[in-house]
Amino acid sequence: MVIAERTREFELLDEDLVESSSGRGRVVLLSGTVASGKTTLLRAFCDRHADGVWPLFATAPPAAHGEPFGVLRQLFEETPWPRDRLQGLLGTGQMADCAHCAAAALLELAEDTPLVVVVDDVHYADKPSIRCLLKVAHRNRSSRLMLVLAESTCDWSVRSVYRMELVRQSHFRRVPLAHLSVAGVREVLAEHLGTSIAQQVAEEVHDTTGGNQLLVRALAEDYVDSLEYADRDGWAVGESYRQAVLTCLYRSGHEVLEVARALAVLDIAGSAQQIAHMLEKQPRPVRRALQRIERLGLTTGGRFRHPAARAAVYDDVDPGVLADLHFRAALLLYRGRPCGRAADHLVASRSADKSWAVAELRRAAEEALAKDDDETAIRYLEFALHGRAEPRERAGLSMLLVVAKRRSDPAAAVHHWAALMRAHRQGLLSVPQVADLLRFALWHGFTQDAEELVDWLGRAYHASDGPPDGVLLTTGRLLRHTYPSFLPPGRQEGSYCPKDCVPLPSGFPVQAAEMLSTLLREGVDTDGSCSRMAEQILHNIPLSDEFFEAVMSVLQTLVFSGQLPQAARWCDDLLAEAARRGVPRWQAQLMACRAEIDLRKGALPDATRNAEGALTLLGPDGWGVGIGAPIGILVSAATARGDVTAARGHLRRRVPEAMFQTRFGLQYLQARGQYYLAVGQPHAALADFRYCGRLMASWDIDAPAFLPWRSQLAEVLLQLGDTEAARSYAKQQIARARSHTTPAYGMALRLLAQTADRRERPRLLKEAAEVLHACGARLPLVQTLTDLGYAYEAGGNPQKARMLLRRAGRLAEVIGLPDVPTQAAASKQDQQTRGSQGHSGGRAERSPAESPPRTLTVAERKVAALAGLGYSNREIAQKLYVTVSTVEQHLTKAFRKLNVKSRDALPLDLELDIELPSPSASAHVDP
Repeated sequence: MVIAERTREFELLDEDLVESSSGRGRVVLLSGTVASGKTTLLRAFCDRHADGVWPLFATAPPAAHGEPFGVLRQLFEETPWPRDRLQGLLGTGQMADCAHCAAAALLELAEDTPLVVVVDDVHYADKPSIRCLLKVAHRNRSSRLMLVLAESTCDWSVRSVYRMELVRQSHFRRVPLAHLSVAGVREVLAEHLGTSIAQQVAEEVHDTTGGNQLLVRALAEDYVDSLEYADRDGWAVGESYRQAVLTCLYRSGHEVLEVARALAVLDIAGSAQQIAHMLEKQPRPVRRALQRIERLGLTTGGRFRHPAARAAVYDDVDPGVLADLHFRAALLLYRGRPCGRAADHLVASRSADKSWAVAELRRAAEEALAKDDDETAIRYLEFALHGRAEPRERAGLSMLLVVAKRRSDPAAAVHHWAALMRAHRQGLLSVPQVADLLRFALWHGFTQDAEELVDWLGRAYHASDGPPDGVLLTTGRLLRHTYPSFLPPGRQEGSYCPKDCVPLPSGFPVQAAEMLSTLLREGVDTDGSCSRMAEQILHNIPLSDEFFEAVMSVLQTLVFSGQLPQAARWCDDLLAEAARRGVPRWQAQLMACRAEIDLRKGALPDATRNAEGALTLLGPDGWGVGIGAPIGILVSAATARGDVTAARGHLRRRVPEAMFQTRFGLQYLQARGQYYLAVGQPHAALADFRYCGRLMASWDIDAPAFLPWRSQLAEVLLQLGDTEAARSYAKQQIARARSHTTPAYGMALRLLAQTADRRERPRLLKEAAEVLHACGARLPLVQTLTDLGYAYEAGGNPQKARMLLRRAGRLAEVIGLPDVPTQAAASKQDQQTRGSQGHSGGRAERSPAESPPRTLTVAERKVAALAGLGYSNREIAQKLYVTVSTVEQHLTKAFRKLNVKSRDALPLDLELDIELPSPSASAHVDP
């Protein structure tokens, strides 16, 4: 066995042996921590000089404290003396006389042959043996006896008096043993692992062991056993190391072991004062124990050097003792609050019977939720509910537990519903808590309980003496824009903040709810202030449980007002944050919102993917009544693609009955009506759209931007051949539009065009295409361009018709349509006309994938965009108030920059950035 870094120690021992052999006896005290290699060194020393001296070797075990002369008996058993003589020396006499005689006997043995008396672990030796060894030390100065004692620096304090006696002797020498340096560790490892690996891992092993030889050899054994020589990320620490750690501590005494266990449970850099408080001991012995543990190479800076060392100590503690230590640690951290881990110790102790413990668990749960650690928060709260808490406090814990569970698995929170309703009826919940409970009831379709909670909150609202509470205001707006069937009759809504105010954080939820409620009730504003305020709020509002409802309201405001690019940008940013923070509820609802944006933009594959992802994240039960939104999107996207089989499959999914009392039910009914229309069931579609209209009118959320049911009725009526009724509904839809820049307005213009005279139809369709292009609503734009192409064809302009139909075909390909819906909204008369003219409406001459505009000026982009929508040069000049020559120049430059030769080859994604004309020229015309 390699004995590393002990050359100097061997030299000192050899010098003293030479002196002793010459008749000048020596006393040597070898000092080192447990596992510093004392025994190995002494055995090697004795083996080296076995031929020239007579070594007597004894080891004092801890049990020898109670056996007088136990160490001396070991020494004399290595002599040839008969047993009766030994019995005479150490038998029945007085202790002092026996010690004297034994010392004399040892000195007598040294007269013939140099004698080396070695006592290992002398700190454990019994008092009579110690007395004898001290007498030998006093009398061997002129003998050939060398006395070598090995002590552990951890425990010698109990024999400090005897140690002082040794130090006073002139022929005494103390030889300290230090732990190995990195070079020494490398030397030991080379014996086990080879020079190459030892060179690579020596520093890491030294950091783990502090140079403790027992730990170093144990790690080498584990490394060999693991056979992971290629692993450079860390040692394969195993059972050998674990046992070595425990050996060091058990050999260091109960005091050291107890402090090490406390340190393992506390698992922070605990000070002596902290651990003394934890163990209810004086700081001095605890400080001494910490120093000993550090000298063993197990800790540094008050923490274990390696997690496996802590685990070895922790796992060795009896379960009852472990629970007690955890509770002590929790109390220590609660009082001092150096960190937020008191709750972990409370859970590990299985004890929450103190009021402070329950409060600490709740505080820690709230902190965990703020860090998006739902699993930890749930663990704290569930354990706190098993503790001793007052009824009101218990109700608050249950509400917080529901909040935590809803973040990741809303369906799991339903199990707490009955208990929460009991708490409410007992008056244990505050107004904000009841408002949260109402949201829970509405989402999961608990209609009767929801009505009870609405009544209670209504009374609280009217009973308030001061200004209305923000929670109550927000809840009222939520009822109006999402659950209007639960809104109490005659409820008066307050006006929302002035548009020029600077919102405060506390006002975000009220403002967001009011914006969405106003939009659904009154429609899109004409000056864009609503969307500007929405973006202002999104710039300042954090993504959190408190503000998530407000975030969704603002996003939906942008979506329903037709601000699709802005809505998409914000939704993507928020979705990325929700995914990074790992909150499934946020992710699912944001994905559903993104799917709605994709559907309105005509990105059908993206809409399908996002809606499916939203459903997968929460599952049907987790979605509650909100499931109407993603299912409606899936049905609409499948229907638009012509995949009626997929649409039918989505409609067969189970949905809660309560969904039809909410805004989500309207989205579902709209999608189902579109499906019925696509599969040739116009009367069923008519019933769904009319039912949507009645509900929206009765709920006072009849905004075309949200759900243009009149346009959809007009589309059905056109298919049924009722042109007059279709015209009436289209004109009603246009009349209700506050803004003429929304997809709903553009779609209504398109339907109105289908009821108009053929000479008027191109103008209406061009205006509709212009609006839809500006909004980015590509699906209705395909339909409008197709209709416009056929309108030109019917008017005798086949060249322009082919250009528009090809452009519609290219756009349809981009958004994932199976074919151009050439007859989607045409009257029966028009269909017959088209059939007689022999045009199939297929995609002739499809162009390659579109590339974005390159270096076009604003003027060039405007001209090119209008040209792509079918406007002639003269019409573009009139619309932009420039000359025809200017239009021709801009168009020529645009063609050259875009490397195209015709209008129908223009890119589909040119931005239309122009002021739209007043709708009076078209919307109020009675064709």
